[in-house]
Amino acid sequence: MMTHPADQSAGFSLLEVLIATFVFAVIGTISVALLASTLTARDVNEKALARSAGLDRVRVLLREDLGQLADRTVRGADGYPRSYVFAGDNAGLRLGDDAEAERILFAFTRHGRANPGYIRARSSLIHVEYLVRGGQLIRRASDYPDMTGETRQSEQVLADRAEAIAADFYFGVNWRSQALRRPGSENEAFPRAVRLRFTAPDFGALEFIAVTPEGLS
Repeated sequence: MMTHPADQSAGFSLLEVLIATFVFAVIGTISVALLASTLTARDVNEKALARSAGLDRVRVLLREDLGQLADRTVRGADGYPRSYVFAGDNAGLRLGDDAEAERILFAFTRHGRANPGYIRARSSLIHVEYLVRGGQLIRRASDYPDMTGETRQSEQVLADRAEAIAADFYFGVNWRSQALRRPGSENEAFPRAVRLRFTAPDFGALEFIAVTPEGLS
């Protein structure tokens, strides 16, 4: 029986199939590697952007908080007035009701809390503390400057895994590690500016300076 010439060229040989399989395997490996590299780069970029946004939040909050200092003392949860209007200490403040694991860098009362339409019967004042806890820089705000055991406090982590967190206070022409303004004291001024320093992963040493109303007057 004669075989038709067209039948002899139909199909692929085993060698051709093996070569084609090898080529497709190489292409697939390269594609997977490119996809994994793209996803890794995206994750790295997203984390870097998130950290950058967090550092920008430090700058904005510090400027807004210190730019609206209020010359008003507060009462602690124990009902007794605290002996400061503004207090700062790089070694950490001892305000009577803070935990040993915390290092409060500075504390004060500020204006500017929103109350649209005066819906709630309260002032625009809030009490703010910047503190260090376990390598984190934290901003803590109390709903009311005169606190009770039921006063709500909110905390916001401004920097995580930070090191060498420190605060300095500008008086005259010098930076100091401590600041204190007591109620009714005309001889004690607010600092003209506050400097917040720390070292952050991937960014190195950082410094934020915010001017107070004392520095603008």
